[in-house]
Amino acid sequence: MTDRTQPRENPSSVVDVTVLGAGPAGLAAAYYAGHRHASVRIVESLEEVGGQLVALYPEKHMGDVAGFPSVVAHELASRLAEQGLQFQPELRLAEEAVSMEVVEQDGEELIRLGTSAGSGYLSRSLIVTTGHGAFSPRKLPLDGIDDWEGRGLHYAVREKAELAGKRCVIVGGGDSALDWLLGLADVAEPLIVLAHRRDRFRALESSLAKARALEHAGKARIMTPCEVREIHGDDRIEAVTIENTSSGETERVPCDALITLLGFSSHLGAIAHWGLEHFGRRQLQVDPATMRTSKPRIYAAGDVAGYDGKITLITIALAEAAIAANNAVAEIRHEKSQPEYSSQ
Repeated sequence: MTDRTQPRENPSSVVDVTVLGAGPAGLAAAYYAGHRHASVRIVESLEEVGGQLVALYPEKHMGDVAGFPSVVAHELASRLAEQGLQFQPELRLAEEAVSMEVVEQDGEELIRLGTSAGSGYLSRSLIVTTGHGAFSPRKLPLDGIDDWEGRGLHYAVREKAELAGKRCVIVGGGDSALDWLLGLADVAEPLIVLAHRRDRFRALESSLAKARALEHAGKARIMTPCEVREIHGDDRIEAVTIENTSSGETERVPCDALITLLGFSSHLGAIAHWGLEHFGRRQLQVDPATMRTSKPRIYAAGDVAGYDGKITLITIALAEAAIAANNAVAEIRHEKSQPEYSSQ
């Protein structure tokens, strides 16, 4: 697919691997490609590396990452960046990929990636690690919900300190909702309320057990099957009305911070038009043995990569990045994908 405006060629040299996205999978891919002595370029639409770890929930405590019993998201991002950037890849921040095409230069077939900055970056292979692509938060189906943004309504928690002493109501039943119920317990005003529209949760069983223990200790209240029906307040949120959808009873709950963690609506954006086969609507079809997409020398890893039996954990994304990077390097060099051991 070629953008309507031809991107200008960037004066930088052709690299072996372009990594699209600088989240956990992208940083891991840069490391593993660099470890194979491949030249690497990272193109990231945000102004910093780390992806959602720093953009959406930098202070979230995570307990499902291999090697860390518990780690704060921004600290994990920092460690991943330290590892991923150690081979000094070319880093292009605040540039969104808008086009991709295969071109020939000096008898070599290359991949040209066009960006929002008007640049055209050339590489021998491409690894897409853009997560679920462009995304926006799913919102409560309430009239005037957008009016409360910046006035007590939150779609993510960037700094725990801003919620210190606040009466918090969290809406959701996934891992993020349970993680933040646990994560805010030491700063928010008790009781933290968690409202979920079902009795069953989608979160890890261990997180739910900790949340129940917090409730038993009188520091939290879990309301199911419940939904927020109304928001009250003048300049800022002061309370919410929560309905028990089983009994029909409603309760007005004091609230300074309404944190809705209902997931995100996402799409592939420009990547959807690059002629790559899709897995569902939000992922690229890959061979899980190599992480190669439907086109030669184009790979994917992390949330953007789709295949039967996919498990969406950061640990899995890091492994996929290792597979993608090693196979990308092997393909352009016509050699085996097995790398040298990294131990010294």
